[in-house]
Amino acid sequence: VAYFRELKEKYRSILDPISERIDTRVLIYQVPGGMLSNLVSQLKQQNAMDRFEDVLAEIPKVRKDLGYPPLVTPTSQVVGVQGVMNVLMGQRYLVCPQETKNYVKGMYGKTPAPVDPEIQKKIIGDEEPVTCRPADILEPEWDRRKQELEDMGIETTDENVLIYAIYPVVGAKFLKGEAVEESLEPPKPDCEPAPAAEPTPSGIPTEYEVEVDGEVYEVKIEPKGGFISLDGQAAHTEDRVIEGGLKSPMQGLITKIKVKPGSAVKEGEIVAVLEAMKMENNIESPRTGKVGEILVEEGDSVEKGSIIMSIIPGVADE
Repeated sequence: VAYFRELKEKYRSILDPISERIDTRVLIYQVPGGMLSNLVSQLKQQNAMDRFEDVLAEIPKVRKDLGYPPLVTPTSQVVGVQGVMNVLMGQRYLVCPQETKNYVKGMYGKTPAPVDPEIQKKIIGDEEPVTCRPADILEPEWDRRKQELEDMGIETTDENVLIYAIYPVVGAKFLKGEAVEESLEPPKPDCEPAPAAEPTPSGIPTEYEVEVDGEVYEVKIEPKGGFISLDGQAAHTEDRVIEGGLKSPMQGLITKIKVKPGSAVKEGEIVAVLEAMKMENNIESPRTGKVGEILVEEGDSVEKGSIIMSIIPGVADE
């Protein structure tokens, strides 16, 4: 007991009381302990702990929609993250990580119960679900991943190839020796006084509705170094106005950039991939036009609302 008490004290800065408390509602929301602690961590990352109860209420609905997937890794994460997305985006299944799409398509095998047909349509559109053994339709990638490691000058042991194949961005950093161990904050005394709040202007709004030529735009003003956005049409960052600024919908890691400056894109085309809450999320162009400046690189961490690139409105080349 003394050993584990000491261990708990060491890791207290990353433990949350919500994950430790006894809650009989688990019979309703059905979230196991490991999934719950991960859920709390994900909501904290997105600065959305105030939506915790909403997410707990949403998870059983998502599980029913998806044909009652078992709440064990990896399908527990599919259900949990989709529940978070539904709540944070304000519309159910407006944003679906790639893993949710793969699950509904049948890439994880046959679901315990049928997926709700309307939900299936929302998630994968007119794509035909997989009815055969999913592994039979996967493209072999071992040799390709091995060659990529060789090109990076990394030893191509079986273990290294597997690490890189599963985690292309983070795994590559680890194998190159660039990964940095996460530091733990020292435990804080229970009675430590709260820091004095910085003075902030009282009663001054930071969000407005502005009418321009009959069009109403939502305008959000943040401190210097942030951005000003007009429904994604323009953005301000580091004292520069970015025309057609495309913002990250959440905090995460940019794992793939699929366009280059000058690329023609169409509305709905995937321009980048964001890894958030252990799931891959496609970032789509909100308009037809051309890519202007790209402000991030693959492997960069971004905050919610960060400008990723600019997409200048226009007509995309065929």
